[in-house]
Amino acid sequence: MSIKNWLRFLAMGLVWGSTFFWVKIGLQEVGPISVVFFRIVIATIALITFYIMSHKQFPWKFWRLYLFLGFFNIAFSLILVSWSEKFISSGMASILNSTQPLVTALLAAVLMKDEPLTLQRIIGIFIGFGGVLVLMSNRINEGTSNQIMGVAAMMVAVFCYGLSSIYARTHNDGVRPEDQSLGQMIFSLIFIIPSMLIMEPSFSIPIKPLSWVAFTFLGLFGSFFASITWYSLLNEIGPSRVSMITYMFPLVGVALGAIALNETVDWRLLVGGLLVLGGIIVVNSKIKSSPQLIAIENKHLEG
Repeated sequence: MSIKNWLRFLAMGLVWGSTFFWVKIGLQEVGPISVVFFRIVIATIALITFYIMSHKQFPWKFWRLYLFLGFFNIAFSLILVSWSEKFISSGMASILNSTQPLVTALLAAVLMKDEPLTLQRIIGIFIGFGGVLVLMSNRINEGTSNQIMGVAAMMVAVFCYGLSSIYARTHNDGVRPEDQSLGQMIFSLIFIIPSMLIMEPSFSIPIKPLSWVAFTFLGLFGSFFASITWYSLLNEIGPSRVSMITYMFPLVGVALGAIALNETVDWRLLVGGLLVLGGIIVVNSKIKSSPQLIAIENKHLEG
């Protein structure tokens, strides 16, 4: 990669890895759905501004793709992530979220003919989910059902992310990266707004400056900047290498949680995190790309 792409790669890891910290900050004043609402509204405004300034036309004909991603990749998954952090630390949230490549590999083996579940991938998946069990072990022993529910919610969100990536990979022919970014944001609000009004009827405008710092960071950097940069890197270096950004989540999330929020870092968090990362590396290392993935990657590189 070029120096420019390396800088963008590292910036993406720092931004996305720190979103779990800022979600935790936002939850101090509002509910989880409200956190998602403010994040997506700010990101949508930024993306619309980007379209206006670049004189681009938004293609509504791909509304089915936007609708699917708006629900599974944005609304439902982000609400689950925010809700889970009411019960688990931001560090654990970042580690659990980094299991996405493992879940995606498992789903791809089931849903895609050219993505077989090889012995290497099976071993990697078992290692990764062994890490998840280590992370949950003391919660199970203590009988803290709320924390177990938090872990479960995060894993469902990860499942949604994996499903979304597979769906987008097979249904995004002719869709520009910026179109997919704005489309999923707009359509996600169809689900987020009524959910917030029903589940959090005591909605109020936050008054703490730190809350607005959190929402602004999540919207401008975690969603707007991240989506544009992600697809830009995808076009230049291909999906295989850009997916490795996920590996940075646990390092950034655990460090921020320990330093700024005084979250405990015990052996379970360290061992579980290492197992999760080890499983991801096993699943993604030295695997011959399928013809379909090669064609997709070449398409992105030529775009």
